[in-house]
Amino acid sequence: MNSNDIATLEEIRELIDEADKLLLLTLGKRFRAVGFLRKLKNATGIRIEDAKREEAVRELWKRHAKESNVPEELALLMLDFILSESKRIQNEPQ
Repeated sequence: MNSNDIATLEEIRELIDEADKLLLLTLGKRFRAVGFLRKLKNATGIRIEDAKREEAVRELWKRHAKESNVPEELALLMLDFILSESKRIQNEPQ
């Protein structure tokens, strides 16, 4: 479907459902990577929190939000939740 097509309600909902699925798949992939990070940090004694890294990620999210036409405030709100969950995962016992 291109921008000149007129979509039905069902077609639009299918697009939304597919986008939701991709969001969740991507979150799952990110949190699996965080699990690997937890193992590495535990094995090497690296601290869980890294303010410098968090700031770099925050700047990346701002840039990607702008490129994707997502409001920066929304992107940063989502990132705050994701970082919080990532820290929770990293603090779980192995």
